[in-house]
Amino acid sequence: MSVNGGRGRPQLIWLTAGAAAVLAGAVAWPAGQGGWAAVLVAAGVLLTVLPILLDREASRAGDLDIKMVADRLAAAVRKQWADEAKRREITSPPLAVSWRPVNPSLVQPWTYLQQLAGDGAGWPTTTATAAGPQDLAGSGPQILTTYDRTPCGRLVVLGEPGAGKTVLLLRLVLDLLARRQDGEPVPLLVPLASWNPDGQNLNDWLESQILRTYPDLTGSISAGGKSRARALLDDGLIVPILDGLDEIRGGSRAQALVKINATLGNHTGMVLSSRVKAFRNAVRPRPGVGPIRLEGAAGVHLDPIAPHAVADYLIATAGEGGQTRWAAVRTAVTSPGTPLARTLVTPLMASLARTIYNPRDGESTIGLPNPADLATLQTRAAIEQHLIAGFVPAAYRPHPHQSTHWNAEQATGYLSFLARHLEHRLRTTSLAWWELPRATSRSLPIMTVWSAVALAFTVAVGLTSGLTAGLAGGFVSGFPATLSFAVAEGQGGYSRHLVTLRRLRLAEMAAVLAAGLFAGVTIGAMVGVRGGIGGGIGVGLVCGLGVGCVTQLVETFAPFANADVSRAADPGSLLAQDRTSGLASMLIAGLAAGFAAASIAGFAAAPGFTMGPAARLTFALAFGLVVGLVVALASAWGRLGLARLWLATRRQQPLHLIAFLEDAHARGVLRQAGAVWEFRHSSLQRYLAGPP
Repeated sequence: MSVNGGRGRPQLIWLTAGAAAVLAGAVAWPAGQGGWAAVLVAAGVLLTVLPILLDREASRAGDLDIKMVADRLAAAVRKQWADEAKRREITSPPLAVSWRPVNPSLVQPWTYLQQLAGDGAGWPTTTATAAGPQDLAGSGPQILTTYDRTPCGRLVVLGEPGAGKTVLLLRLVLDLLARRQDGEPVPLLVPLASWNPDGQNLNDWLESQILRTYPDLTGSISAGGKSRARALLDDGLIVPILDGLDEIRGGSRAQALVKINATLGNHTGMVLSSRVKAFRNAVRPRPGVGPIRLEGAAGVHLDPIAPHAVADYLIATAGEGGQTRWAAVRTAVTSPGTPLARTLVTPLMASLARTIYNPRDGESTIGLPNPADLATLQTRAAIEQHLIAGFVPAAYRPHPHQSTHWNAEQATGYLSFLARHLEHRLRTTSLAWWELPRATSRSLPIMTVWSAVALAFTVAVGLTSGLTAGLAGGFVSGFPATLSFAVAEGQGGYSRHLVTLRRLRLAEMAAVLAAGLFAGVTIGAMVGVRGGIGGGIGVGLVCGLGVGCVTQLVETFAPFANADVSRAADPGSLLAQDRTSGLASMLIAGLAAGFAAASIAGFAAAPGFTMGPAARLTFALAFGLVVGLVVALASAWGRLGLARLWLATRRQQPLHLIAFLEDAHARGVLRQAGAVWEFRHSSLQRYLAGPP
């Protein structure tokens, strides 16, 4: 890890700390602290020179072959989506979608696409190009063939809500990865919901989304400080599979098309999905303005499922008496123009109906709701609302051979809270466990640090100077450390667009050093009352720099378990890695700070201020506990633990939050997209979230 965070920033904090150490030595010398003066001057020189040498070594270590990084990423993507496809039964779907060419007015003319592929600079050439858009039609496993037939390697996939767009894109990703050769581009499926095209560059946003899922790609690829994710984008080694233009919450969708055209190089393939109406409005945003079409992209439109295929799909797992139970629905579905015929012909609605009304393996049909109730609903909207509302209770229905830790009522409450958090606060569809603390009060970690610091110093000072001095010292000592932590929260807390785990930032460095210096001033003032101003200044500066610098060095060089992009392909693995690194850094930081505090207490005592062995040990333990807690709260795992306790006490989430999310994933309520979860469909998220 580069000391400057891999971004090529100046070593201002380290130079300032070095200068402060030298200045402290100059102050300590006339105060009779000759030994400490020499130590401080040497430390100042070391703090100035060491980061420069370490940065050079880190830069050399960061010069990895970008194509090797792409190969490791491809392995991770293949594993995560293969596991998810198996869970969703995507590799052999019982309801295969079909498609046809889109309305020609929504894409560029076929002759123009052929001209781009043949004569345009940098555009790919292929011998499998279709003779015309009619050759793009297909169904089921033919999506890769359709993609290969596009002249320029770019495809738009349109369909109604629940038509199977995301599942089709996932299948395309797996097919592209299956034939990929070493060093070739990696297809990445990325939801568009969190992109604001009016304020964000496409590649900047894509980089942030890649880093959310693969934090290991934060590492520098070269001495220039570029992240590995950005290097992959700049070198054309990412094929963006952009899911859900219609899900963009902020900004103009037409502007999104403009940004895509302006950002992607001719050599970069791309796939974009959207609902038909939203895409049509983006292409023609207002009357009198020329169309904004995706450069080099052909398009297909997903067709409704055949009514007889839907009826067979629903009856296949209906259990005993299934033909009778589904008779009314079968009649309605196969009758053109009925509300059920217009609703159940999408994979989403058909699968929701089967989940709600059909028994699971080992479950009886006794007590299940009657599917004939669907035939009594008079509108498509009423049927869709009924199915979405019944899905979560059906997913948490008691099963004789499956334990249920949360009933339907509890699960609905917890899921509704998460949906509101995503829909109205974060305005995204991706649920990342390291962002769950944003659902709590922002002052929670700050008050926790204050309480811990105050308690530790109350005990330490109280044992040496009495209860009154202990309470005063605890209250005063809590202020500087908490103020520094609050400053770091404001500068580097939870980035809305970029979240990286276990990565040292400039704000963290400043906060640690500032906390040490503020603590030193406080301790120096307390010592000065009893031992004189000179002794107070000397002890204060020594304590402050000692704690600040030791903690900073521990934060920088502790053996953090960096996430391996080829293995941390799911939320649980990433959490386990961050928990390991958080515990290791907390232990090392606590021990180092405690040792430093014990040494300072024995060696830097001012006249009139002495500590016995027991008091020194207590003082060291207090310092160690405080530093360990602050380091733990600086980790994503530590923040999550604090958020779990807060949300559980308010009955907004279960105490075993991650277990609940994994259980929801197993039940099909959530789906997994790399290291984050998503609700099964955006319609379900919006229903559970309710109005703002």
